[in-house]
Amino acid sequence: MKIRNQVFMMMLFAFSFFALLLLTGADQPQSSQVGRYRMSVTARGNFTDIYVIDTVTGIVKYIGKDEGKPFEQIMGK
Repeated sequence: MKIRNQVFMMMLFAFSFFALLLLTGADQPQSSQVGRYRMSVTARGNFTDIYVIDTVTGIVKYIGKDEGKPFEQIMGK
């Protein structure tokens, strides 16, 4: 009888744990910008070309002579 109670308590704990895990799942906000921009770097001899791709709009910007500008100005935000 004692083993039966232990098994029941372990199963109850496992069920409670998984129920809690499923019911408290994290939800990301709709305005998340993580991963929006991708960078591509190519080398041509002694020159390096850097491109930034906006994965939402599909706009590709060449980053070269824009050194020192804020990122928002480069991407036209």
